[in-house]
Amino acid sequence: MDPITLIVSALTAGATAALQETAGTAIKDAYQGLIALVKQKFSKDPKAVTALDGDAEDLDTWQKALEKSIRETGAAEDEQILLAAQNLLKLLQSQESTPKYNVEITGDVQGFVQGDHTNVTMNFDKPSPKPKKRKK
Repeated sequence: MDPITLIVSALTAGATAALQETAGTAIKDAYQGLIALVKQKFSKDPKAVTALDGDAEDLDTWQKALEKSIRETGAAEDEQILLAAQNLLKLLQSQESTPKYNVEITGDVQGFVQGDHTNVTMNFDKPSPKPKKRKK
């Protein structure tokens, strides 16, 4: 991945992840660290700062402006920015591969539900009573 794409990908993915409740502190901190480094690099170019703070909802326009700013300011050659972007992407990938649930079932299970916000009704037949022994 070329440096410009790496930085833009990390910023885009980081912005998306940072808004989610499930994002961990490490991801949020890594994203804020990357933003701080990029803003520092962009500090002498008001247009670049505007591009970084731009409207991420219009993703295509935002990314093109950001790519241009990264190219023009030399941010793509900044080792700290590249390392921060790589670190953020690694954190995001590790979060995606971590299962949300880790279930281990031992013994008999008659019904099992896993997931968030589930609404399940389970009806099970009661076991038949054991026949009583007759007294002689």
